[in-house]
Amino acid sequence: MAKAKFTKSIFFKPKNKKLARAISIKSPTAFRESIRKVKKMRGVSDATKKRVLVLARARAAAQLKRKRLSMKERKQFRAIVKTGIGI
Repeated sequence: MAKAKFTKSIFFKPKNKKLARAISIKSPTAFRESIRKVKKMRGVSDATKKRVLVLARARAAAQLKRKRLSMKERKQFRAIVKTGIGI
């Protein structure tokens, strides 16, 4: 019996829906606002906050690998990837 191939992905269902609603990578401004929202959240550890923000930034970097992005989208994703998280 062969084992099923397991691939690790950064695109999966959120474990914390409250954090997922707070994060947006639609534009650099929205991402900066997301950073502010996540930093203010109570009841979530700093490690979890940082992990969530780093994952969002990694998803933006993964989007840059897509071939069919408009120049505007590419510019926005690049700006998100360069944004500092600061936690």
